[in-house]
Amino acid sequence: MTITNYKNFRFYTIVLLFIVLLAFILYQGRFLFIPLGFAMMICFMYYPIGIWIENRLGRNMAIAVALLLQLVAGFLLYHLIASTITLLHQSITSSKEEIWEFGVRILTFFENMVGVNAGEQRDIAQYFYQNLLQQTVPFLRQTISISAGTIAMVLIIPVFVSLIFYYRELLVKFVLMVVPESQVRGFKDTIDETTSTYFKFAKGMALVYLIVGCLNSIGFLIIGLPNAIYFGVLASLLTFFPYIGIMMGGLAAVIVALTAFNSIWYPVGVVVVLGVVQYLEANVIFPWVVGHQLKLNTLATLIAMFIGGIIWGGAGLILFVPFAAILKILSDRVQGLKSLSVLLGPSHEEQQGVP
Repeated sequence: MTITNYKNFRFYTIVLLFIVLLAFILYQGRFLFIPLGFAMMICFMYYPIGIWIENRLGRNMAIAVALLLQLVAGFLLYHLIASTITLLHQSITSSKEEIWEFGVRILTFFENMVGVNAGEQRDIAQYFYQNLLQQTVPFLRQTISISAGTIAMVLIIPVFVSLIFYYRELLVKFVLMVVPESQVRGFKDTIDETTSTYFKFAKGMALVYLIVGCLNSIGFLIIGLPNAIYFGVLASLLTFFPYIGIMMGGLAAVIVALTAFNSIWYPVGVVVVLGVVQYLEANVIFPWVVGHQLKLNTLATLIAMFIGGIIWGGAGLILFVPFAAILKILSDRVQGLKSLSVLLGPSHEEQQGVP
């Protein structure tokens, strides 16, 4: 092995070990880094408004307005979830007979398809029911633990936002003191561009919700679902909560379709519409729209979403995309990271229209 090959091998080995160590730290410290990541995102998005308020009314008033805006946003999200749960409860309560008839049709369908009579089906159902009871207590404990951790993270975010905004000069000074002197200029430019990056991310997310809401509504209108636009927009907004949100919005639409038409095909149509739109949203719409706003290519955006989902779950799907955009900005400015800039998206010269 030549000296050059050995140096390259050692360099890439160190990079690989660094990536593995970083992923391990991010995963183990997710209860700290997830609320901190959301707090950083909120701070950068609020920064222009906060500076305008601070110059006129002082820093304390700017922080108070930030807390008020977070309180309003939290209330709206809570109201959205509460209204959806209420809608589900009312739909299930008023549709007991239709749901029971639907269950009978499903049992009859399986009896005719696989040759399992009703008695055997009841035995199978009883078996699964008993196993479900055995797993109920551990499941409830895990759910309560997860819920408590989630609530704790949500409550700590406004505290982080206030402290980050208050000590922002100190944090910037620390970062500039840590980086090599030759790279200070690039880091200053990165910090300035990060604010606009998060604004573009918010703009891209709003556009994604709009597109998904329109596609859901069109699909529901085609199958004739009552209040199609309402349920289409509801399912779109609930995608803000990964996994559970689309289940809540979809279940409400399925129950309404079952009640209105008393046919298995309309609920199936609702599921198909939601499934197709969610597939397009996760694999096409979100990577393309948000990636275009952040100057990331679709592949880099999709990889960032997958890595974020693996490390931080649903929160990572949201946070790791702007993280990748910030890495792209940094790689444009730092000479040693030019190759990474090429991988993540168009170069800085190409963005400016320079050949």
